[in-house]
Amino acid sequence: MIRKPVEIRIPGRIGKQLKEEVLRRGGHEHVVFALASSAETADKTLILVKKILTLHEEQYVETRYHGAMWRGSSTLDIINEAIDRKLGIFIFHAHDHSGKVGLSQDDLQSAQTLLPSYQNLVPWRPHGSIVIGKEHAAGVVLMPEARSLATISRLRWLDNSIVDWDEASSVALSKTFDRMYDRQTLLIGSRGQELLNRAKIAVVGLSGGGSHIVQQAAHLGIGEIIGIDADSVEEENRHRLIGVSRFDVRLKRRKTSVMSRLVARINRDVKFTSIPYNVPAQAALDQLKRADIIVGCVDSLQARSDIQEISQRYLIPYIDIGLLIIPDQSSQSIGGNVLSLIPGMFCMWCIGFLSDRKLAEETGGRPRSYFQGTPKQAQVVSFNGLLASAAMNEVLHLVTGYRQNNDVGTIKKFDGNKGTLEDWVFNTHDSCAKCETQIAAGDPVWIKL
Repeated sequence: MIRKPVEIRIPGRIGKQLKEEVLRRGGHEHVVFALASSAETADKTLILVKKILTLHEEQYVETRYHGAMWRGSSTLDIINEAIDRKLGIFIFHAHDHSGKVGLSQDDLQSAQTLLPSYQNLVPWRPHGSIVIGKEHAAGVVLMPEARSLATISRLRWLDNSIVDWDEASSVALSKTFDRMYDRQTLLIGSRGQELLNRAKIAVVGLSGGGSHIVQQAAHLGIGEIIGIDADSVEEENRHRLIGVSRFDVRLKRRKTSVMSRLVARINRDVKFTSIPYNVPAQAALDQLKRADIIVGCVDSLQARSDIQEISQRYLIPYIDIGLLIIPDQSSQSIGGNVLSLIPGMFCMWCIGFLSDRKLAEETGGRPRSYFQGTPKQAQVVSFNGLLASAAMNEVLHLVTGYRQNNDVGTIKKFDGNKGTLEDWVFNTHDSCAKCETQIAAGDPVWIKL
């Protein structure tokens, strides 16, 4: 059987804590134990770190070398928690130097002993041993039912931007890009353009906002755009759907077909994958799991809740745009939001954007399976475009890290009457039940009885 590449994803905040602990100075190496779920996509296996656990200094055993050794009894609570929660066990330590790192012979021997024992206790999840350096990582993983170790192909940190440690990030740039990107690379550099070319973004909803997103992603040179929308073009879409024609309306073409044609006209190097289904159809879910970033351009809170859960479950940054126009001669309101949500930082439930009460009010008590969305609302193409552009700036930063600030996850508030887009101050919940259950949940495991 051909093994898929293995990618480890570490959510915001946890990654910083992990680095601080394993790089802590002392007379020996320090280790961090991580509990992780897993997921399968069409082209890779995902290891999704859910929680990290550290050892107290008295739990280490003195050795003649600088390697880390610990008392067997000190990991009993870790093992029991992994069994209870059906999670894999991963051991992280550091080699504090630049350039490539690798597991030592002692590290490999330890992994060959410990990982099969963890597999016996939690056979449904992968287990592994990872070493990190200053800009590179290496490690081995024991997959369920496997007898030999597989090597990891990438370690992904979700922080101020997406940071990947893999072979591609550690070698010199070799690709030559089209001259169309010359002015763009003055900002992001050739490496930034390469990162855009490697990226996959999923766009959920291809009308007013989504069509702007697709258009700009094609101009930026995003490697693959996954367009998700089950609807066909209607006459009322023509005033705001970029790239549509009256013939598309007459022929009742799918929005995904219109977007595919738009991308092909702009940039033949960009792949457009058409998914004519809505979330949470299985075809849409399978494609969302492949994405590096999800951009949501949907109307209902229920759809946002579904996308938020997928983002959290598989550790995929989620950018959401929303526009609300309330036409009233006495008190006209034009507002909107651009939410940049990094799993492990905060979610829509943390900030009160979503709640059980709001979802219940939206559906009006109808069963969710029959809920068809919110009533039609006012839309204007220029407002859609402004919010979409702000969202694409977030995508650009997540992929290339072009901004110099350290903001992690942002909320921008749009006031259409004033023409302003400003950072929004918000308060998160100290304890978010949705984050606790959804972050790095991965694919469910099915146990044979």
